[in-house]
Amino acid sequence: MELIIIFAALVAFAAARPQLEDEPVAILREESDPIDGANFRHEFEADNGISQSMVGSAAEDGTQVMSGSYSFPLPDGTIATFNWVADALGFRVESPLLPVAPEAEHPIPAHALEQIAFADAQRAAGLVWDEAAGAWL
Repeated sequence: MELIIIFAALVAFAAARPQLEDEPVAILREESDPIDGANFRHEFEADNGISQSMVGSAAEDGTQVMSGSYSFPLPDGTIATFNWVADALGFRVESPLLPVAPEAEHPIPAHALEQIAFADAQRAAGLVWDEAAGAWL
């Protein structure tokens, strides 16, 4: 009787496992430029509707700037697209699928505004933040 219970449990466990598709995904297009310092470019598109592109370069101050987008199909057949930028201001992504709260509902805290103003004043004075030294130089 115990053997039947164990066997039934194993059958139920196997039947409940996620059913994954094992079909390979073909890359329809892939292009890239060789990395040259901060400069690079890479794009690809797969036959399952997923695509991505990204570009990197150096800003005037020598910091890395990257931007790109990625897209994938949603279950309803529409395509979700996200555009992003990563630079001295941080990582920012835009998409009509992302919720956006009005600034009046979520104002920037006073302490954050003070830090932003401080950093702007330091830059205006010609100082640059040195990560290695952990100080404005």
